[in-house]
Amino acid sequence: MPLRFGACTFDPQSRELRRDGTLVPLSPKAFRLLELLVDARPKPVQREVLYASLWPDVVVEPGNLHGLVSEVRTAIGDPSVIRTVHRVGYAFAATATVEGGARFSVLLGEDEIPLRQGENGIGRDPHDAVVIHAPEVSRHHARIVVAGGTVTIEDLGSKNGTFLGTRRVEGPVEVRAGDDILIGTIRLRLVTVNALAPTATAS
Repeated sequence: MPLRFGACTFDPQSRELRRDGTLVPLSPKAFRLLELLVDARPKPVQREVLYASLWPDVVVEPGNLHGLVSEVRTAIGDPSVIRTVHRVGYAFAATATVEGGARFSVLLGEDEIPLRQGENGIGRDPHDAVVIHAPEVSRHHARIVVAGGTVTIEDLGSKNGTFLGTRRVEGPVEVRAGDDILIGTIRLRLVTVNALAPTATAS
């Protein structure tokens, strides 16, 4: 499951690290290093174990590991997250919480479309997270970005515009649960996932 710490979301299943909702590139070995440290948290991982996992059966320079640590620290944007443990190795030092999947969805008519952490494209493109088959909707019309508990929407230069309520979206704008979004003339509504749970009725 995705792990949230600071401004970052780490998802080992999708092989993604996101910061403020934006995908951050990491080399495969740097990603694996972060994965090893996250799995062992809060205990440190010995340098020998890291070398054996990252470069099995290969002799490498000591600076290679330091370079990977620097890459991970730069990607996260907070060097203190990866702590150097003197004469031992490195440890993941951030307070992290496990996210239980998407926490928001959009309603399109009677359809519920879950949103994932990070970018969710909206448009006619079949690869978008929210696909709308309507002539007034551009191929890449807008995007919704989910960063932890914050949701923003941004128009992508569409022909017919994106609106939050009656206000035209000019740049990234925060959206709250219950808000209506117009993609051209097509109405979406942002909802929290737990708001969609069925309610008990008296028998």
